[in-house]
Amino acid sequence: MPAANHQEAVEPLELTEEQSPRARTALVQRLCEIVSWPESRIPAHERQFAADILVGLLRTSSVELRQRCAEGLVRIHDAPKTLLRYLSRDEISVALPLLEGGHGFDDSDLIATVRSGVAAHWLALARRRGISEPLTDALLQTGDVATIEAVLRNATARLSWQGVDAIVSRSRQAPTLAALLAPRLELRANQALVLFWWAGFESRIQILRRFAMDRGILLQELGDVFALAAAEGWSDADTRKALQVIERRQRNRAAAAQSEYGSLEGALLAAEHGLDRKLINEIAHLSGVKPTTAAQVFADVGGEAIGVYGKAVGLKRPALLALWRSLRRPAGNPDSTDNPLGRTAYVFDTLATAKAQTVLRYWNWSFTADAVGVERESYEDPENELRLARRNASLLFHRNG
Repeated sequence: MPAANHQEAVEPLELTEEQSPRARTALVQRLCEIVSWPESRIPAHERQFAADILVGLLRTSSVELRQRCAEGLVRIHDAPKTLLRYLSRDEISVALPLLEGGHGFDDSDLIATVRSGVAAHWLALARRRGISEPLTDALLQTGDVATIEAVLRNATARLSWQGVDAIVSRSRQAPTLAALLAPRLELRANQALVLFWWAGFESRIQILRRFAMDRGILLQELGDVFALAAAEGWSDADTRKALQVIERRQRNRAAAAQSEYGSLEGALLAAEHGLDRKLINEIAHLSGVKPTTAAQVFADVGGEAIGVYGKAVGLKRPALLALWRSLRRPAGNPDSTDNPLGRTAYVFDTLATAKAQTVLRYWNWSFTADAVGVERESYEDPENELRLARRNASLLFHRNG
C-alpha cells in the first residue's frame, strides 16, 4: 500500500490548457504605448532606447500587437527610425497606416522602403499626401503600372522633369498612363507632343488645347534674326533649322516651283489614284516637312495627326477628306467623333492654323533634327543625357537602347 502511494506521488502532471507568456505580452504592449507617447512626455533618447528593446520583441510578436504599435507611431514626428523602418517593411496590414500617413519618416526612410518593399507597399506610399520628387522618382523606377497610376492620381504628389519623362516612356506600353498624365501640370510641351502619338482621343485633344501655340511673340522678337540669316544665305545649318521651326510660312514654295505637280493640291490630287513612297516624299517636301514626319503623320492610327497636318498646311476640308481616302483609311461620318475620320475632322475644324503649324513643326524638328547616331544612344542611360530631339526620336521609333 505505501508503495502505491509513492507511485502516485511521482506521476507527472499533465497541463490541460496552454500557458500564454503574459509578462511578455504586457511588456510589448507597454513599450508600444511608451514609444507612442507625445514628444512632451518622453525624451527622444529614452524613446529610442525603448524602441531598440521593442524591435527585438516585435519580431516574434503577433500581427495584432505589431499593428497596434504601428498605429500608435503614425503621429509621432520623432518616432525612432529603426522601429519605423522595421514596421514599414512588415506585412501590409501592419505597415499600411505608417506608409500612408506616418509623420516620422524622411525621404531617405521612404525611398529605402520602396527599394526593399513590394507592390502593396509602393501603392500605400503613392497615396501619401505631398510626396516629394525624389520619392516619386523612386516609385516610378519600380516600373509597376498600378503604382505609377496611383502617383498620377495623387494630386499632391510632385513629379520631377525626369519623372515625367519616365512616365512618358512607360506609357507607350501602358496606355492607361497617358490619360492620367495629360492633365498633370508638370507635363511640358515637348513631353506632351511625344505622348500624343500613343494617347487616346480625349488626351490628344487636351494636349492640343494646352500646348499648341501660335508663335506670335517669337516671330515678333526674332524678325531681325530672320533678316540676318537671309543676308548670310542661310549658311549656318543649325540657325536655319531652328528658324524653320519658328517661321510663319509652312509650305515650301521652292519645292512647288520645281514640282511636276505644281502645288501641294496637285500632288494630293494625284494621290487619289494611288499613293506610293515617292509621292509621299513629294507631298512632304511641298508641305515643308521631312518624309519621315509625313510618313509618321499619315500612319497615325487614330488619325488626329492627319487633322493637325491638314490644318497646318492650309488644306480645305474637302481636300482633307480626299487625303483620308487616298491613305485608304476606313470610311466614317466626318461630323461625329465616334470614328477615326470624325475625330480627325474635329481636330481639323477646331485647331487654329498657326497652332497646328507649331505642332507639326515641332514634330518635324523633334523626330528628324540631330538624329544621327540615335540608334546607338540609350534613353535610360544616366551617364549619357540625350539631347531633346534625340530623346524624342528614341521614344517615337522604339530606339530605347
